[in-house]
Amino acid sequence: MSGITPFDTQLRKVDVDKMFKDYLSDAEKIYEKCKEKGIVALLYGSIAVYYKVKDNKLSSDIMKLYRRSGPQDINFIVRTEDREKFKQVMYNLDYTPYFHLEKTLGNIVSMFFKEEKVVRAYYFNEMRFSHVIPVNWNSEFTLNEEDLLLSKLQIHFTLDKHLSDVISLLLKYDIEGNKIIELTSADWGLWKDVTDNLLKARDLVGRLITDQVKEREELMPVISRLVRLHGRIMNSQKKPSWKPIPESEKYWRDF
Repeated sequence: MSGITPFDTQLRKVDVDKMFKDYLSDAEKIYEKCKEKGIVALLYGSIAVYYKVKDNKLSSDIMKLYRRSGPQDINFIVRTEDREKFKQVMYNLDYTPYFHLEKTLGNIVSMFFKEEKVVRAYYFNEMRFSHVIPVNWNSEFTLNEEDLLLSKLQIHFTLDKHLSDVISLLLKYDIEGNKIIELTSADWGLWKDVTDNLLKARDLVGRLITDQVKEREELMPVISRLVRLHGRIMNSQKKPSWKPIPESEKYWRDF
């Protein structure tokens, strides 16, 4: 069971829509200040997914089903060379840093607080989460659709909220996945997590249908895209660097 029913949705006391709009507004203000200063920073995470799918009711409904308390934070990935300038922007916007984190890991990650909101920034020139993935920095405001999808599929310990983001993105966008195929054909560990998460997303779609939360007909496009992308990855020609690692050994990064 998915744990989500239409009755649960009606009983929500949190105005999730308002929260997402409010968080997105703050993210846009941060991004615009960064642009003014020539800082290269891109939004990712749930607010980025919301921004991408908010005009598609089915997509936005599904991602919010698994965030009944609203978003947790605003996430940016910032080029390493822009780290100190980004921090100054946050201070100028009256955000308070988490000082202990600044002292211990401030060259890699920061957390900033303002009232009830949390902004988390990672200072990377590429995604360095569960796996190392190059970023297309020629995007505006958010990671582009394929990089945003990759940021979810590369997670080793996924939750339903991450998988709902995968479903939401593939409902809205027919992502060919050429970059995903290129990277997974060279890296067995990334291949393993991406293919596992595509299957988990397919399972979540099945639970949404079984629990009568959504109709099979309206989810058919995402079922088709999940199956197609999984098939393309499985059938792709693997490179010499694609070397299976025993599953008992760690093949992902901690971050």
